[in-house]
Amino acid sequence: MELQAAISKTARHSSSAQGDKVEIIERPNGGISIVMAEGKLSGRRSRSIAMKAVHSVLSLIASGMHDGASARMVLNNIVKDHKGKAQVKLHIISFDLESKSIVITKNNSTPVVTVFEDVAEYLRFDGTPETEQALSPSVFQFEIEEGRDFILVSDGILQAGTQYEQPLDLRVFVESLFEDNEPTVQAVADAILNQAISHDIGRPQDDMTVIVLRISPSPSTNIRRECVHFPINDSK
Repeated sequence: MELQAAISKTARHSSSAQGDKVEIIERPNGGISIVMAEGKLSGRRSRSIAMKAVHSVLSLIASGMHDGASARMVLNNIVKDHKGKAQVKLHIISFDLESKSIVITKNNSTPVVTVFEDVAEYLRFDGTPETEQALSPSVFQFEIEEGRDFILVSDGILQAGTQYEQPLDLRVFVESLFEDNEPTVQAVADAILNQAISHDIGRPQDDMTVIVLRISPSPSTNIRRECVHFPINDSK
């Protein structure tokens, strides 16, 4: 079995810096966690708040704290530190070898898409409904199933095209990617991002981030790989 992950992201049109912040870390007892945050300060986008949230969560997870407790502590601290003027949308997806499960932690209603046997659907969370829970994130745990993909997106992807009356149907588009063959996780992330940009007429109306995590049936090798493409703005 092999864990595969890919992240694709871009800033909103006319902005040189992206507000969404995403980082990945190896868990202390095995597996990985990917953390994404969208921050606001006094109602305006805030990269610094997003960075603070992600780095704080990663630090707590690295110390051995569970994802839900880490998220709860960080969210409450940010609100307290900024006297209620800061908000964070937080998403965490973890492949946890200790519990042998996929753990998703989030304090927002942005859906998660899962793909299994070429069928894409929005995850149905049992127990706690997915509602806006700014300071009390919900934690959802799923058994590891080989051949399953999990796709997390930011608001910019979900709302792509709405301003131009051509909204992106994320589930339908994702399913179309798997019609003929199984694309790589990077191909899935890139395709979703590019489609969302296209629906916004090439001018993203918000920061856009796509995270894809796959449980592959068998590893190609015992080598771990990470690859980063980071565009440099020469005008700065």
